[in-house]
Amino acid sequence: MMHSCFERILQAVVDTFQDGGFHGWVAVLCLFVTRAARATLFKGLGMMLPTLQEQFSTSTWLIGWMVATTEVGAQVGGFFATPLKERFGARTVVIVCGLTAGISMITASLISSYVIAIILTFLTGPAIGIPYVIMQHLIGCHFNKSITTAFGVAVMGSSLSYVAVVPLIQLFLDIYGWRGTMLLLGGLFLHLAVCGALIKSPAASGGQDDYEAARINEEKEARDDTDVPNKRFGCSCFTAVCSFARGTIQSEIYSSMSFWIITFHSCVWPLMYSAWIIYYVQYSTVYKEITLEATSHFIVAFGIGRAVACVLIGPVVQKTQVVGTYTWYGIALLLPAICYAVDPWLTSFWLIAANAFVLGIAISMSTILESVVIKDIFGKELMGHVLGSIALLSGTGFLLSLYFPGLIYDTTDDYTIAFSIMGGVQLLAASTLPLLYWIQPRRSATVRHQ
Repeated sequence: MMHSCFERILQAVVDTFQDGGFHGWVAVLCLFVTRAARATLFKGLGMMLPTLQEQFSTSTWLIGWMVATTEVGAQVGGFFATPLKERFGARTVVIVCGLTAGISMITASLISSYVIAIILTFLTGPAIGIPYVIMQHLIGCHFNKSITTAFGVAVMGSSLSYVAVVPLIQLFLDIYGWRGTMLLLGGLFLHLAVCGALIKSPAASGGQDDYEAARINEEKEARDDTDVPNKRFGCSCFTAVCSFARGTIQSEIYSSMSFWIITFHSCVWPLMYSAWIIYYVQYSTVYKEITLEATSHFIVAFGIGRAVACVLIGPVVQKTQVVGTYTWYGIALLLPAICYAVDPWLTSFWLIAANAFVLGIAISMSTILESVVIKDIFGKELMGHVLGSIALLSGTGFLLSLYFPGLIYDTTDDYTIAFSIMGGVQLLAASTLPLLYWIQPRRSATVRHQ
């Protein structure tokens, strides 16, 4: 009995590895490191928020917005990821981004003014956001049946960073202060350059996914036709700019209702989640009067929840045929709304920890299944462009609204209103999923008919 069970598990592991191939799993490893670096950056800045507020003698919302602009830089940088990859190659782009992320963070640790915000927004953020989109696209190109498992393993980079890195950052802050912490984080981010040296484009290594929609083939042929004049008449600055703009803007995706629904989801749940990340330490220690040590335990519980979801969501989605991907995605969007709404009313240590654990599960599910749904809708050819466009639009939303939780607290001295609003907005995003589900069968039928 155990021997048969072991054989089935081993066969499942072999099939999963063969689905993506060696280079596919290298891309998974690289996205794992990229997500760990991104989570470490924003959680680290969130933990430094009270210290930075005291250092610069300013309002909570202003420092929170400074942290938020770094996330905006990462999101906007993702918009240019696919064109840069197509122009210079994934390996070169990721290596340069890794060096930029590390050096800019080290430079920020040496500055004592608001120039830190400029460096983090225009250098560190994009340098992490660009590889983030590139790696997602590469995984979508390499994997087919095991794509949920692949994204689950990659997203675990964020999960483990909350379990391992958060206590480490707290130790750095206690011993070295915020400058030393930034310096050490900069050294960690240099590992992204090593990841870039390992990756290989799917064009060279062979992707496994044969999904091609009719409109994608037509778009690709049209793009190939327009590339001929560039080779015939030579390169110039004008043609280079036009070619880059053509590669950056894929106008057909903006006419899709599915794109705008997914964009709405991608703007809402990361925005609410980022607000939780940035303000949670301040909210827990000041508003709830909980010790920083206990707050760190809540964040670790959140990270454990994320790790549990990363391990289980892939096999569960692949083996459970009764509950489809869209249903799991709907559950992932609904759970955070409940967690945000009830959190201000919780006072018990274990209830708060359990709430953070459930929120971690929901966030990992949203992250993994969103990428799977995007590939399912648009295919691997347009996946990178869709991810980049969504990143740009969600980054704009971050810039305009992420300071609101801190502003509400500064105005009312109460986080209950802010968290209630966050829960309501998250619930609104979950309510649009049935429309996306209703649209997709009709699109799939149209593609098959063509």
